[in-house]
Amino acid sequence: MKLSLNCKFMIGAALMAITGCQHIGPRTIVDDRIPYNDAISTSWKQQTLLNIVRLRYMDVPEFVDVPSIVSGYEHSRIASGGLGAEVFPRNSVSNLLGFNLNGSRSMVDRPTISYAPQTGSEFTRNLTNPLPPVSILNLIESGYPADVVMDLAVESINGVRNRSFTGSMQPGDPEFPRVLELMKKAQASGYVSLRLVTADGPDDSDVVLTIRDRDIPAELAIELTELREILRLDRAQESFKVVFGMLPAASDELAIRTRSILRILTFLALNVQVPECHLADGRAPDLGDTSSAVQPQMTVLSGCELPADAYAAVRYQGHYFWIDQRDLPSKRSMNYLKLLLALADTERKESAPALTIRAN
Repeated sequence: MKLSLNCKFMIGAALMAITGCQHIGPRTIVDDRIPYNDAISTSWKQQTLLNIVRLRYMDVPEFVDVPSIVSGYEHSRIASGGLGAEVFPRNSVSNLLGFNLNGSRSMVDRPTISYAPQTGSEFTRNLTNPLPPVSILNLIESGYPADVVMDLAVESINGVRNRSFTGSMQPGDPEFPRVLELMKKAQASGYVSLRLVTADGPDDSDVVLTIRDRDIPAELAIELTELREILRLDRAQESFKVVFGMLPAASDELAIRTRSILRILTFLALNVQVPECHLADGRAPDLGDTSSAVQPQMTVLSGCELPADAYAAVRYQGHYFWIDQRDLPSKRSMNYLKLLLALADTERKESAPALTIRAN
């Protein structure tokens, strides 16, 4: 009994389909990159929100970084086939020819994810040291709104104080909101700019704020004059060296006192809505009236049930805390927090080794 040519072709094609060489690496990039990106983004928002809630409860914030993700795949393929015949010489009708084909494929995903608790002395300094004024001004120079960034990260400008929290609410000077408004208009006009003046070395570099007073629209000139008066800037000076501190030591200086990341987080925690039962039993302190005339930079809602479409949500002390998906100021503050945390990170990072992962 001979096997027909068509039968041979079918068996060969089936075996090739199972055992043929196929590249799975490109497909895994498409399948994995966005999910990992989403997971890291969601996890960062949850961790940041949890630490803000912890600070409202006078709890200790903790940070865990995800420095690397290595995803490896193991792909195996097995194929087997058989051919058998039963021949009865005296009965051609009963002659039998049969074949069987078996195959299996498997793929195992073995990701290696590294976690690094942020507990070192360098990270603590980054968390508690005030941000360099140049970092704040560079954000503004790159296009971020001056009023939002300064309200979030600045304690005072030339002695004009922002509202703050140091165990109790400290009201700011009534001129501070007007300073932020004028700064925003000056930023939009393009007649206020920054430049870096380098002396003998990189540590001697100065940041200079220049206010242009000539050849500008009359209305803007009036507003810039008002800004000078509020901040008590010398009218004869056009450029001012930016320094850290409460008050300037010279007429050509602009003193900016910035906040640390920890103070920014603590300030944002004032707008966490603590359940009444937690205030009653003393789990969280009653801070009194923390409202202000301006819209808060962040609002954290709370309840016993989790909403379906929260921007970020965590569970703490038996309740859910979340930021509403339509709360644009809170979402904006989370965005700025990520930038400010990166600017505050001065720890020297070692270059990660290049890895090649075999995927088939």
